[in-house]
Parts: sequence; structure tokens; C-alpha cells
Amino acid sequence: MSIRRSHYEIAFEKYLDRRGTPYVAVEDVRHHVKARLGAKAFDYIVYPPCGRACLVDVKGRKTLKSGRDGDCRQKNWVTRADVRDMQSWQEVFGSQYASFFAFGYWLAGDGHSTHGLFEQDVFTLAGRQYSFWLAPVEEYARYAKQLSRSWDTVAIPRERFLQISRRLEQCWEAAPC
Repeated sequence: MSIRRSHYEIAFEKYLDRRGTPYVAVEDVRHHVKARLGAKAFDYIVYPPCGRACLVDVKGRKTLKSGRDGDCRQKNWVTRADVRDMQSWQEVFGSQYASFFAFGYWLAGDGHSTHGLFEQDVFTLAGRQYSFWLAPVEEYARYAKQLSRSWDTVAIPRERFLQISRRLEQCWEAAPC
């Protein structure tokens, strides 16, 4: 069986590779684990050079390069199950691990600038530009509000999301070369 991953996950992996950050993709155990715990598996265990190991669920979002106000973080929705399942995994792994949603924003649109982003904060892969932002699951859960009842999605107010999310570069240092 071949493992299918989104271009957001592939870009996230390549970005971690470029930074020298070790990680383990959880794809291989996804189906076995869901049956045992009843929770959807997250995407990666990341081992930043400094700090705790991290449980990461990648959430890809397509957005305009500049956004309304120069910030690409326009969309931050997840499913209610995503939040609940990540909280379950945090309990299983314990306090030695931190759990995050990694929002990978595909900065789409021709002719737009990366206003509000520094060139080093934009990662290019296969002609697409990405910006990666981490949001701690516990903080996300604290501020989550229902977005869609039929899709069972939640989001947090944008102003709050801007406060709790950090560029990946600000959270995890690159490994020394």
C-alpha cells in the first residue's frame, strides 16, 4: 500500500530536512493506532535541537501571499475531532512532549509580494511558497469556537490566533551544521 501525503506535509518534511531537524512520520502506524486509542493519529514526532519533542498535526491552508493586512494567517480552522484527538495523544505521551498544530500556508497568487514575511520565513518547494506557523494545541483548544456545525469545525478568533501562533523558526532552532 502506498502512503499518500499532501503537498503541505511533503513541504513540511523538506523544510525540516533543510533545517536539520529530526522527525518521524507517523504514517506507518496510522491505521493500527486509531483502532487501539480511537483517535486519529497525528502526522509527525519532531525532535528540535533544543526543547521537548513535539507531536505535530499538519494543517495545510491555501492563502494569498500578502493577505488582507500583509499576514498570511487568514484561516485557522480544524475539526473538533482534530483538537480532541491531539489532546488524547498529549495525555498518552505525557509532559515530555508538546503538541502542536503546524499550519502550513501555501502562499498562492501571482504578482503578490510576501509583505509582512521575511524571505527566510518563506520556504519554496516545487514552485510553491510556504510559511509554517505553530499553534500549541492546548491554547488553540482554550479559544476554539464553532465554525461549522455540519462540518464540525472550529476556529479561534484571528486576533487570538495571531497571538498564540509562532513561525516555526521562532519555536524550533535549526540544528547546528
